[in-house]
Amino acid sequence: MIHYAVEKRGQEIWLAERRYEPRFALKTESVFAQCNGYMGVRASHGLSVLDGRRGMFIAGFFNRAYEEESTELVNCPDVTEYLLKLDGEVVYPDRASILGYERRLNIQTGELFNKIRLKLDSGLELEVTDRRFASMEDQHLFVQKIIITPLNGTIQKGELVTGINGQQTNSGVSHFHKIDCRVYEKQFLHVTGYLPEDTLSVLMDCSYSNSGEDTKEFLLKRRGVFGRYTFHTTEGESWNYEKYVYIQKEEDRTELEFQKEKLEEYRRSGYESAFGKHHEKMRSIWKQAEIQIQGATLEEDAAIKFAQYHLIGMMPWHRSDCSIAAKGLTGEGYKGHVFWDTEIFINPFFLYTFPEEARNLLEFRYRGLDAARDKAEAYGYQGAMFPWEAAKTGKEETPLYAALNIHTGKANKVWSGIKEHHVTADIIYAIWQYYTMTGDEDFMQNCGYEMIFEAAAFWTSRARWDEARGCYVIEDTIGPDEYTEHIDNNAYTNYMARYCINLAVTLAEKLERNQPRLYQELCQKLNLQQYMKGWVDVADKIYLPVPDTNLIIPQDDTFLTKKRLTNIEKYKKSQIKQAVLLDYSRDEIVNMQVLKQADVVMLLNLFPHMFPEEVVKKNVLFYEERTIHDSSLSYCAHAQACASIGQIELAWEFFKRCLVIDLDENPNDSTDGIHAASLGGIWNCVVFGFAGINYEDGQLNISPKMPEHWKEMQCYIQVHGHEIQVRVSNQEVALKRGDGWEQPLPVRINGKVFILEDSLKVMI
Repeated sequence: MIHYAVEKRGQEIWLAERRYEPRFALKTESVFAQCNGYMGVRASHGLSVLDGRRGMFIAGFFNRAYEEESTELVNCPDVTEYLLKLDGEVVYPDRASILGYERRLNIQTGELFNKIRLKLDSGLELEVTDRRFASMEDQHLFVQKIIITPLNGTIQKGELVTGINGQQTNSGVSHFHKIDCRVYEKQFLHVTGYLPEDTLSVLMDCSYSNSGEDTKEFLLKRRGVFGRYTFHTTEGESWNYEKYVYIQKEEDRTELEFQKEKLEEYRRSGYESAFGKHHEKMRSIWKQAEIQIQGATLEEDAAIKFAQYHLIGMMPWHRSDCSIAAKGLTGEGYKGHVFWDTEIFINPFFLYTFPEEARNLLEFRYRGLDAARDKAEAYGYQGAMFPWEAAKTGKEETPLYAALNIHTGKANKVWSGIKEHHVTADIIYAIWQYYTMTGDEDFMQNCGYEMIFEAAAFWTSRARWDEARGCYVIEDTIGPDEYTEHIDNNAYTNYMARYCINLAVTLAEKLERNQPRLYQELCQKLNLQQYMKGWVDVADKIYLPVPDTNLIIPQDDTFLTKKRLTNIEKYKKSQIKQAVLLDYSRDEIVNMQVLKQADVVMLLNLFPHMFPEEVVKKNVLFYEERTIHDSSLSYCAHAQACASIGQIELAWEFFKRCLVIDLDENPNDSTDGIHAASLGGIWNCVVFGFAGINYEDGQLNISPKMPEHWKEMQCYIQVHGHEIQVRVSNQEVALKRGDGWEQPLPVRINGKVFILEDSLKVMI
C-alpha cells in the first residue's frame, strides 16, 4: 500500500503528504527529491524542523575526506533552508500550532509544492508556501519560490534569511577543505567549495515583492553567505520571494559573468517562465518514456511513473564521466557508489527508451578499464576485473572492513569487493545487449570489443582446472545472493563467465574474418592470439550446474545439501531488513538454505530461453520458498520471472511489493535515498515480464502475460535507432514503426514469426 495520497490533476499525477509526519521526514525527503541528472536535492522542509537531513548531490562529485574513509558522493552546500522571523518571533513548525499542511510532488515534472498553515504564539495565523524544481532545460539551475501570507493580521516587520550554507557534511564528515564566500554587486551570493581534485561553484540571485519598505542586507557566516530580506505585508496579501541558483563543477564551469547573466535572465522572466521551459523539456522526455496502461489503478500508474521519474532524474544526461549510483542522487546511501545494479536493472530502461544514454553508462565503464586491469593484476588474474563498487575513477571503492562489532571490538571483513566477481560479466552482458539493440559498431570498435576481450581473459584466468571432475571450476566466490559467501561454482557466476568467454571467441573470429585490420590492432594491444586457445578450452569445459532429477539447478556446489531455515516466514514478513541476522550469525546463515535474493532466478531472467519452461517454473518456485527478499532487488526479479512462466497471480504478489519499495508505510526505509535498481526493476517487470517484450538476435519477441485487470499497454521502444509503437493485451499485439526504417523486422509473437514493415496487428 502506498503511504502517500495519490492525486491526478489534469494529465499529471502528484504524490501528497497531507499531514505533518516527522517520523516519515527522512523517507519523504528521498522520495520527493528534485533530480535532473546533474543534481539531486532532497525535499527537506525550507523552515527549520527537528527531523531532517539536508542534502544536495552533484553527479560525479566525489571525494575521500581522509585516508581511512571511503570515497563518497559529497553532500554539497544547502540552498533550500530559510529562517522566517515575524515581528520578533521565529517561525518553527515544531513549536507552532499546525492548522493545515500539504507537501506534494508532481512525478511528471518533479516540482515540489509545500504549503503549511501555522498559528504562532502571538496569535498570528499565516500560510507559508514553498515551490521548487531542478531544471531539466538548464541542468545547472535550481529554483525556489517562497510565499508568505498573513491570514488574520498584519506583519509589521518580517525577516527572511536564506542563502548558501556550506556547513553540510556526509554524516558528520566535512569534505571541503576550503570554502570562499562572496557577495557581488549587492545582488549575487557566491560560494566556492574546494576539494583536493575538484571545485564547486554555487551562485545565487533572487527577486522579491517590493512594498517600498522592503530592505536587504548580507551576512557572512562560517562557510556560508546569506541575505536578510525584511518586508511588510497585510492580511491576505502575500510577500513573494524567488531564488535562482546556478551550480557547476569545475569541469563544467563557465565564466562568472556568464553565470550572472543567466541568473539575471531567469530572474527577470520569473519562476513561472523558468518552470515552463523545464516543463516543456520534461514533456518531451515523457513522450518517449511513458507507459500507458488501460485498467491500471491510479496508484499503480503513479508507482510506475514514480519509478520512471527517478530513473530520468538519476541519469547524468549526455555525459559518460559518471554513472548512476545505487541511491541515485537522493541520499548518502552506499556513498553514491555504482554497482552491478546499473547494468542489470537500470540500463534496460535507457537501452529501450534512450539508447544514447545507455551508451554513456557503458562508456563510463570503459573509462575505468585501466583500473579494472590493475585490480585483476593485483589479485593475480589476467585481463580486467571490474570493481564491485565504483565512484568516478573506476578503482575499487568497496571498504575492506565494515563497522566494528560492538561486542568483540573487531571489524568485520567485507568480502564483496574481493569475491563478488560477477559484476565483470554483468557489464559485458549489458554491452552485448546494447550492441544487439542498436547495432552501434562505433561503440564496439572504440570500447566494446576491448572490454569483452579483457573480461574473457579475466574469467579464463579465474577458472581452475579440476582434475577429479575433468572440468574448469570457479571457486571461493559470492553470487548476487550475499548470504552465501565463499562458495564454489555459483550457478549465476559460472553461466555468466561462460557467456563472456563464448562471446569473446565468437567476436574475435568474426573480426578476424571481416575486420582484419581492427583484429590485428586488438591482437597487438591485448595479445588475443595468445589467449584465444585458452578461451575456447575453458568455454567448452567449464562446469555448469544443470537441473537435477527434480529439475532444480543447484545454486552452488553445496546449497542443496544444507538444512532449511524452518521459521523463514517470520523473516519474510519482517519490516526490518536483515532481521535474520539478529537471530543467527552470518556463519550460521551461510550454512542454511536461506537467500537474500535468488541467484538462479536472476540467471533465468537474463537468459529466458536457456532452459525449458518447466525447469524455469520449478526453480522460480523452489528458490522463492527459500528467499527472505532482504534485497530490494529481489521482489522485482521474482515478479519478472513469475510473469515469464505465466504464474501471473504470484507475479502480481511480488510486483505489488516491488511497486511500493520506496512508497510503502515503512518510515525507516529509503531514508538514505531511493532504491534506484528496484525502480529500474519495476520497468523491467512491466516491459519484459508482463508485456513480454525483449529484443534478441535481431528479432523482437513479444509474449504478453498481463494481469487480468490490465486491458492494454502502450509504450515506445527504440530498435537500431528507430522508434516502434507497441500496444499489447492478452488478446492482441499491434506494432507501428516510426519513420526512417528500410529493412523489415522479424517479430516473434507467442512463438510465431511475423514480419513488421509499416504496421502489424496480430490476434493471440
